[in-house]
Amino acid sequence: MIAKIIPIKSVRKSNYSALIQYLADPQDKSERVSQIKVSNCYTDDLTAGLLEIRNTQEMNTRAKSDKTCHLVLSFPEGERLSLSDLNVIEERFCDVLGFGGHQRISVVHDDTNNLHMHIAINKIHPKIHTIHNPYYDYKKVAKLCEQIEQEYGLITVNHETVSDKASRVAQEIETRTGVESLLGWIRREALTDIKQSDNWQDLHQVLARHGLEIKERGNGFVLVANNGVAVKASSIDRSLSKGNLTQRLGAFVPSDNSGQSSQQNDKQYQPKPLQNRIDTSKLYAWYQQEQNDSARQRTNQWAMLRRTRDQLIERAKREAKLKRNIIKSIKAGRLAKKALYAIAHQQFKTTIAVIQGDYQKAYQHSKTSHSRMGWLDWLAFEAKNGNAEALAILRSRRIGQFKGNQVSAKQSNDKPNDYFKDGFIKDSSVESITKIGTVTYKTGSTTIRDDGKRLIVLPDTTQDALADILHVAMKKYGSHLAINGTEQFRLQIAQVAAQNQMRITFDDKRLEQYRQQLMKQYKVSRAQSVGGIRSIPSTPRRSL
Repeated sequence: MIAKIIPIKSVRKSNYSALIQYLADPQDKSERVSQIKVSNCYTDDLTAGLLEIRNTQEMNTRAKSDKTCHLVLSFPEGERLSLSDLNVIEERFCDVLGFGGHQRISVVHDDTNNLHMHIAINKIHPKIHTIHNPYYDYKKVAKLCEQIEQEYGLITVNHETVSDKASRVAQEIETRTGVESLLGWIRREALTDIKQSDNWQDLHQVLARHGLEIKERGNGFVLVANNGVAVKASSIDRSLSKGNLTQRLGAFVPSDNSGQSSQQNDKQYQPKPLQNRIDTSKLYAWYQQEQNDSARQRTNQWAMLRRTRDQLIERAKREAKLKRNIIKSIKAGRLAKKALYAIAHQQFKTTIAVIQGDYQKAYQHSKTSHSRMGWLDWLAFEAKNGNAEALAILRSRRIGQFKGNQVSAKQSNDKPNDYFKDGFIKDSSVESITKIGTVTYKTGSTTIRDDGKRLIVLPDTTQDALADILHVAMKKYGSHLAINGTEQFRLQIAQVAAQNQMRITFDDKRLEQYRQQLMKQYKVSRAQSVGGIRSIPSTPRRSL
């Protein structure tokens, strides 16, 4: 499992209510929010608990740092724990961080391939109203993760016990966006040559061959690519910090671009998708073109909105001036004119407020409709609209084997077009597509998760839902199925298949024998029921 505290970039933007509103929003998905839990408040109600936490935070007026700790617990694909186990794990993390008695709201999300829990903790103590900021939290969190993995038999993850945030930047950016970052590209393509440079001239030549340039910025160095993208030098490697470089190469000597500008750069950084077994060049070019067109349309629309707003304001000013001139010319007392002037001014202010309000609404609408999309988000959007190539690229990002409950064909078949060829899926209500190509859609009242190779089954799925999943699997894979997962899940699948008299077989011989045994018992039971004898067959449960 992975535990991570999400820092906020600006304390000014910290908003506990907005965070909870986002976490508790189902986003039109049937299974996004599995549980919402309020702890250490006078009530379990979300709205009342949120109000209580906000009031507690307002009681502390001295704290200048963020008053909210946002902790995320994420589990590898296929690992599913019960809600009771998740609640115990949540309490243990809060205790080890020193937040045992603090108010918090926890939300379990199950709409992605990785089960994860968000814990929004109020750093302000509910009684003494002091703020608590845990020290060396990364060490405590990493140690507890290792303990929990051992106790619950979870997949072991390499936990870092050293605070090296910069070293994780490239990996996080590339994992989230699917596009190669400048930091990662320099590490892979140029770092070895950079470290071998003996003086500043050699270093500048190495950088020039890779389309890079080193510059002083603030108290350190940055490396700038030809396209203007820059990255902090020390975040690439500690040997590139200003102190280490000047100690090794002497005082900084700026680059002489006169002899290097005409040099052909064999290697240059260009943002592009990470290496993939599927050619993404055409689709990425289409993505870039769409984003450029969207940005251009957004710029033009904003300029038009501003011109319209300014024209309306100018017209309102002229009308207000005309009204003042008319009032000035009429014969009336001083108090009467003063009242007329006040009415005209109030009408002008109201008109300006309406104009500004309409402009803001139109601006936000344009911003939403022409927002920039990341590469993976765009692929998911295209896949949801029926682009088979986009879905294939997403599914090719999958790493490792899925270990959860699943129903699949006897022989794994990862055809990228299955989702679009099968009409029963295409006609269903698609809720979402993850960044590794897992399609979530509705069949009747049952939510199906299809990653191309298998149908993923969540724990605690009802027998009716299992029957629907088996019907979908028969249409997709045929009558011979492979059932993998926990023993309880496999037994339950066999029972559902027998109860519903489904014409399917299982590739596992023992599971198939168990299903046939159940089928015989149900046939005997129906025969006895027809003959006037009512009996309920006992369901044999045995280890497979």
